[in-house]
Amino acid sequence: MSQPSWIPDPGPDDQVIAETWLFRLHRRRFRSVRTGHAHDYYITDLADGVHVIAVTPDDEVVMVRQFRAGSGRESLETPGGLLDPGEDPGEAGVRELREETGYAGDPPVMMGVLRPNPALLSMAISTVVITGARPVAQPKPDVGEELAIVLVPAREVAGMIRDGRIDHAVCVAGLLLWLSDRDGEAQR
Repeated sequence: MSQPSWIPDPGPDDQVIAETWLFRLHRRRFRSVRTGHAHDYYITDLADGVHVIAVTPDDEVVMVRQFRAGSGRESLETPGGLLDPGEDPGEAGVRELREETGYAGDPPVMMGVLRPNPALLSMAISTVVITGARPVAQPKPDVGEELAIVLVPAREVAGMIRDGRIDHAVCVAGLLLWLSDRDGEAQR
């Protein structure tokens, strides 16, 4: 990868504006390598995350419906959550799938890493796939999570993305990556 066109310009202008249990918002100054112009950027540091595309032996995708405060409505999503510091995304995916749905399956396979909004967020989200998913325990969602498990036939996922029933951007991107890989396997 080439050198960035803007480099950190640390100084007294760098400051933490807000800090909570979930994120840290700060102002950071960068300088253009080409022009020397300095500019303040506002960045939210948020722990990296994982989302899981869990597929049952009947070729259904295990999803959850849950309230999202940002949109003020219910959202149909793949299970997922934040990684603990240093945690392996595959292990976190197994944990999140079991906590949110009570499902477990084959060892996780890494599909890729997405950056939800690199202009504003430092976060990266890993997409993992777990096949052979089946219920093995009662879900144990975090406090503040009220989840309904929804099994979606894999053949319906693309249509649900197109018509907006699945609209969480990170979930959509991961599902499209997974679908393109499935299509590739079918053509091989």
